[in-house]
Amino acid sequence: MFKFRIGALLFILVHAHFFSLAQSDSRDVTDVIKEMRHDTSFTPMAGIEVGKNYISVLPFIGYAPANGFMIGGAISISRLMAAPPTNLSSGMLNFQVTTKNQFIINARSKVYLANNKWFLQGDWRILLFTQPTYGLGINNSGGNKTLLAVNNLEEAGLPNAEPMKFNYLRIYEDVVHKLGESNWYVGSGMAVDGHFDIRDEKLDTSTTSPAYYITNHYAYSKVKGFDPTHYYTAGFDLNVLTDTRDNMSNSYKGYYGSLTFRVNPKWTRTSQESIMMLYDVRYYIGLSKNRPRKVLALWSFGNFVVAGNVPYLALPSIGWDTYNRSGRGYIQGRYRGLSMLYAEAEYRYPISSNGLWGGVLFVNNTFAQAIDGGLFDHAAPAAGAGIRLKMDKRARVNLTVDLSYGLDHSSGVYFSMQEAF
Repeated sequence: MFKFRIGALLFILVHAHFFSLAQSDSRDVTDVIKEMRHDTSFTPMAGIEVGKNYISVLPFIGYAPANGFMIGGAISISRLMAAPPTNLSSGMLNFQVTTKNQFIINARSKVYLANNKWFLQGDWRILLFTQPTYGLGINNSGGNKTLLAVNNLEEAGLPNAEPMKFNYLRIYEDVVHKLGESNWYVGSGMAVDGHFDIRDEKLDTSTTSPAYYITNHYAYSKVKGFDPTHYYTAGFDLNVLTDTRDNMSNSYKGYYGSLTFRVNPKWTRTSQESIMMLYDVRYYIGLSKNRPRKVLALWSFGNFVVAGNVPYLALPSIGWDTYNRSGRGYIQGRYRGLSMLYAEAEYRYPISSNGLWGGVLFVNNTFAQAIDGGLFDHAAPAAGAGIRLKMDKRARVNLTVDLSYGLDHSSGVYFSMQEAF
């Protein structure tokens, strides 16, 4: 089955160019559907209209051992809140319901108000969830495996996995204000991570039991003084950022950079004081004036626990960034650490002359700190390729399919909306 997916991906990559070579104007999925219906009134490549929603939908239904049968989808929304020079705003809603009583809702938004004077970023989630953990640091003992991912929610764990069930609430909301006529912003926000009803399924603390086993989650929680069944952090962000991107969903040029200090006070016995520092840097280099879709995109982020203690499931981990895009090539949560640094480079290019199909090549690397080691003691690199199908040409929203390989036979196929970063 996995070989079939690889073959299908390669077939599309090779033949997509011939699929529409004769076309010269820009096309998206809506235009293709009209053409199939013999409707020649193709939508012109006009500018974005103020106040209009540009919506793309990715429904899906499938099966995964960790989830059972599942149904859901992803909705991408782009909107220009005011006349230019106001930047285009974007949002994404993902939802899934499974036969294993899992309920998943993710809502993310990046909103620019008139003249870019205010910028709002949100990441809200409600999860009734199951996911294995693998300890802290870069540890590949036990091997990896092939996985299938929709919005980075995978189908199964690894041999050395420690399966867990938990409920998760995330509320991240930041508001920053532009400094004069510059491209710099300052502001603040709130960040809540709540993990409840945690069930460590492999844990067995009975020393007389043949199945006696202490999980990494349980050991860490006991050493750091957290209740292993529930905990949360609730703090305040202090933000500085700059943004010159021409489009947040799919940038052809510009850069983005942010630095955040997160202060988590101790509110009750289920929380502790901590200070975290986070950075996020993205740079987009246009490689052709005639074909602006040829882009070298660079991304790096870091998440560092500066002081205090952070609960195990709230520690930095791949695949838990805003859009669940980091660490393509590995299972979400495969690598977790006291601190984490991640870097990725991606070459984006057009395949068809009409802009309907595109492709990407990418490499990434992850560093995660274990309790008894340094941040750069070990690394987890990965590389891959993907195709892009243009869902909305004006908002530049693509349907993305990526194939990636990592260490120790780890590989994955990823379906999603919008670019990885």
